[in-house]
Amino acid sequence: MTKLHRAFTRTAARRSHLDEGNLLRSLTLVINGVPGGINLGQGVCDLDTPAPLRAGAIASIEGGDRQLYTPYAGLPELRAAIASKLQRDNGLAYEAKNVAVCTGSSGAFFAAGMTLLEPGDEVVLFEPFYSYHWTTVPLFGATPVAVPLDRQTLAFEPDALRAAIGKRTRAVVVNTPGNPSGKVWTRDELSELASVLDGTDVMVLTDEVYEYMCFDGHAHCSPASVPGLAERTLTINSFSKTFSVTGWRVGFLAGPVEIVEKCGIVFDQIEVCAARPMQRGVQRALEQLPASYYSELQQGYQKKRDAFCAALRGAGFAFSVPQGAYYVLADYTDVFGALEPHPAVLQMIERIGVNAVPGHLFFASPVGVRCMRFQFAVDWPVLDEACERLRRLRR
Repeated sequence: MTKLHRAFTRTAARRSHLDEGNLLRSLTLVINGVPGGINLGQGVCDLDTPAPLRAGAIASIEGGDRQLYTPYAGLPELRAAIASKLQRDNGLAYEAKNVAVCTGSSGAFFAAGMTLLEPGDEVVLFEPFYSYHWTTVPLFGATPVAVPLDRQTLAFEPDALRAAIGKRTRAVVVNTPGNPSGKVWTRDELSELASVLDGTDVMVLTDEVYEYMCFDGHAHCSPASVPGLAERTLTINSFSKTFSVTGWRVGFLAGPVEIVEKCGIVFDQIEVCAARPMQRGVQRALEQLPASYYSELQQGYQKKRDAFCAALRGAGFAFSVPQGAYYVLADYTDVFGALEPHPAVLQMIERIGVNAVPGHLFFASPVGVRCMRFQFAVDWPVLDEACERLRRLRR
């Protein structure tokens, strides 16, 4: 192997934290090497893709479209379909011009950060947070700041946020329903958030990719629909989880026309555009799928949540039952004792061939964290087998 030239021995400091490695992906490789292994780590959403998506993408490839770049902000028809969805389901009076299509919510988040954040800015994340938000913020030259939710109830604590906001605070990220906790922010909590931010120039960036997965009567509320937040919120979302197409990479950002346009121009520099056939597939799904699709999606995931939580409880894990999304963040102290999260997951793989994500990735400090995150977005036969294996941990 050729020795690395000295010209490449210095890399950008803003990405040095990534040298620690990505446990989520490395553990996926570990479980993939286990015969019969079940991966409940990475949230890949391994379910059937709705027929209209497949038909729309295939039609695009087989002659419905010339396979050229789309406009950088997305196909006009898809932008219009997203705007209609936001009006219908989210109470947002947006038009196509308020929407820019990106490569998933991750692409939208990156375009937004590169557009709106300066080096030295601070971005508040509510803990436990989505780990990719935490590791992406430094790539903008900004600093992530953790503000814990209530450790028992996951309730928003306004005073904790007030204490964290300073002169450098530029944005707050609201993830609802939340990954990894399943927390669903209530309208009252979002109104409290608006009160805390009143009089500041702090933006709200959202992550609403699990919006159709709210359980037990909890309802999704888009922050941009709440008075006091509407004018300062950039809504970020994706179709990866709603339509079980995590590999298609189609998402969007929505908000004030001027900001969406600027983010779209930055996205053009990063990706040029999202893939045309995938955009056509999502467009057709938004136009053709009935309301029953979304209600059945919710009902199906709630049944899986209930079955999976029963198995976790039977295995000795402790957790708050998730209000939404398809994850459970579970304390394993009664199962694996004082082991730290990574060794605990490796032991679980060795004992029962089931993978999870080490819980310390969702906290600013790993000290004392004794939990792991499971995802239950798998077909029933796989879920049933995973539940049976988990129960063996108590035997």
